[in-house]
Amino acid sequence: MKNILPYIAGYIDGDGCFYSGTFFHKNIQVYEQSIQIISVKKPVLIEFQKTFGGYICTKPFKPNHKDAYSWTCKGPKAISLCYKVRNYLVEKTLECDLFIQLSTTIKPNNFKAVDTSIIELRDIIINNIRKTKAMENLVTKESIIALNEFKNTITPIDDDYPYLAGLIDSEGCFRIKKWKPASKPNHVYSIAVEIGNTKLPMMPWLIKRFGGSVCFIPAKGTKKASATWSLSAASLYQILPKIKPFLISKKDVCDKLIEFQQTILPNGGDRHSELFKALFEKRQKIREKIIEEVHNLNRKGH
Repeated sequence: MKNILPYIAGYIDGDGCFYSGTFFHKNIQVYEQSIQIISVKKPVLIEFQKTFGGYICTKPFKPNHKDAYSWTCKGPKAISLCYKVRNYLVEKTLECDLFIQLSTTIKPNNFKAVDTSIIELRDIIINNIRKTKAMENLVTKESIIALNEFKNTITPIDDDYPYLAGLIDSEGCFRIKKWKPASKPNHVYSIAVEIGNTKLPMMPWLIKRFGGSVCFIPAKGTKKASATWSLSAASLYQILPKIKPFLISKKDVCDKLIEFQQTILPNGGDRHSELFKALFEKRQKIREKIIEEVHNLNRKGH
């Protein structure tokens, strides 16, 4: 797949994990490093396995859940991938740096004793990785409000589109919104994409390059505060053809949103004529059919 590195960076930022830990083998502490992605979208994981190696496992079945799979890339292959994707990452850059730093302290030594200072350094790095996962860069209401000042301040480069495609395939949702304004006789429709996250770095990256809006969602119960970025209507339609070539699991839904936007009737003419009414009714049927198809695709986990 072309541009697979920015795509997998987007996917890792959305749904991936840099894992560093230890286990004991024959009374010897062994350090393990891997990149893991858990997803219901097996074709995406197959693409990663084909390109970067690793293996895919079926996760234990959970009632009322879709079948889930795990792709794992370990050891030297994982380290190599880290070096390749590091400059494309947005949200997990620090995790990647710590992952690489840990790897430089681990070298084959034929099971000889390791200096205690190195073991202490490894433990510090692993603890820093865990802290970064849990507490670093969380969204706050103030940080989200401040984002409006930076809207559309950066022109996207070519690699931004496959990264965004990876992000959407992992964490995003394509939708068609439909509502009935009190002041209008007919329903209003809008294509939209939404990406939610509890971490902050992704939100300014999105709004600076693509505009849209970011909504803050307060913490509730055991759930952390989060933010949702959304882009809709003509602004979304403008970038859909640019991200479509890189999508894997949501390409069909993307096609449907493009098709839906093309049903918009041009302004002008007699909008009260019988000809316009007939054309409008025909378009409405087409739109409702596309909306149903989008719902079905999203329900099946595309």
